[in-house]
Amino acid sequence: MKSTQRHTAAAVGILALSLLGAPASAQRGPVEPAQRGGQPKQETPYILVATFRSDDRKLGVDAADEVRKRLSNEHSAQELFVVLKRNINTTLEASGYRADSALNASDLMELSKQLHGTYVIDAKATKTPSGVRIEPRLMLRTGMNTLTQPLPAVDGKDAGDAAKGVEKAISDAIKGMDPYNKCIADLRAQKYDAAVTDAKLGITAYPNTVLSRLCALQALTSLKASADSIASVANAIIAIDPTNMIALQNLGDAYLAKGDTAKAIQTKILIYRADPTNPAIAGEVVRQIGQFGSPDVALGILEPLLKENPADPEMLKTKWVLQLRAKQYKQAFITGDELAKVDTAFGNSLDYFNRSIGAAQADTNAAMVQKLAAQASQKFPKEISFINLLTQSYMKQGQLQQALQSARRATEIDPKNATTWQFVMGIQSQMNQPDSVLASAQKAIAAGVPKDSLAASLLGVAAPALKKAQETKAREDWDHCSRPRKRSMPSSPRRRASSTSASPPSALALTQ
Repeated sequence: MKSTQRHTAAAVGILALSLLGAPASAQRGPVEPAQRGGQPKQETPYILVATFRSDDRKLGVDAADEVRKRLSNEHSAQELFVVLKRNINTTLEASGYRADSALNASDLMELSKQLHGTYVIDAKATKTPSGVRIEPRLMLRTGMNTLTQPLPAVDGKDAGDAAKGVEKAISDAIKGMDPYNKCIADLRAQKYDAAVTDAKLGITAYPNTVLSRLCALQALTSLKASADSIASVANAIIAIDPTNMIALQNLGDAYLAKGDTAKAIQTKILIYRADPTNPAIAGEVVRQIGQFGSPDVALGILEPLLKENPADPEMLKTKWVLQLRAKQYKQAFITGDELAKVDTAFGNSLDYFNRSIGAAQADTNAAMVQKLAAQASQKFPKEISFINLLTQSYMKQGQLQQALQSARRATEIDPKNATTWQFVMGIQSQMNQPDSVLASAQKAIAAGVPKDSLAASLLGVAAPALKKAQETKAREDWDHCSRPRKRSMPSSPRRRASSTSASPPSALALTQ
């Protein structure tokens, strides 16, 4: 349908028919003899062949008509009853569809339900340089699930010629249906060993069967068979139907049970690609990749997914973590920037900055450490660790004035933190400011910092003077060692006495 609204309304129409019952002409019972063999029996399976999907609407109608005709000619009504075209058209028109509408799989199954179809043929018909190509599949409902049996594509010079091969493919597949149905019945009766035997008979009857193998897979799972047995059947199904979700799920679980994480993840990726709109599947794939033991291998698995979803925050975060684990620090910094733009909440988190700074330190990347520490100290102005780290970075770069400003900022936030005062005093000592060192020590002690935590910093001021005094043994050098330097301006004896009495304690006295 061209209009989504009209398609939705039509689908609702088919659903309404499921509640009200199909039109009289579509009811089971006496029907006009369109097939040899008289009327279908109660147990006779019905097969529905509606208009095939095609870019050429007429080709879709003609191809379906030819396949329907071939089935009617090759099978008696009591063996396999082909749903009449007029019943299909009547039901479609009553539901708001055109009679020549090509339905999607779910609508086909609903239409089949109204017309008592056991089997449904869904197909695509296309024109080729040499004629017509039909790509069919057989569908049936088991419980709440719709199962699909892929059939080989058939080429022909026209729709009628191609229909011959399609009919043969359908008839071959139906040969395996009797043992398949017995397998399903045994499953429901919890006769799992018998179900496996039935499935083997189904495979013998139709070697390309997906349905009997699916039944065997369910029976083996219920029997808690080995992972190898389950993987073998699942792989056989996937060889025929690469997107079969049931087989892929079982195969992934079997690989996990065997401890083959790499193949389990590869299988989960196949599931994701079969249904890329399912966020639950994508999330499971990403989580398993993140838990994978080898980060280098995991990154190789993740990269193709990221090409398809370059802005997915979970995938980016997993890539970032894997790069950190693989010690690919430079790449991790690039991924981290991308992640911070996509997921601003995480990009502003403590975890992000702590791990990024740790990576920069491991990479001995001083410039990156300083950059990240500066960003973190702005995002978390009360977090002393980032400011201290920034201070250290400035010191290593010889940027003492910036280091002193950063250290003083830390003392204002946490005046009792000994480390921040040690940074202040150490920087002042490097700047040859002994008086400032002593003044800072006094402020630190006044703020409640223990004296013994400042001893090492003060020793840097006292040690040179003490060494000189010990070498010269001069009184004036000992006097200079015990107190700060005199002011450069001379003063009167009285003034000097006053100043001496009011001078701050020496470095040695502060540590006692």
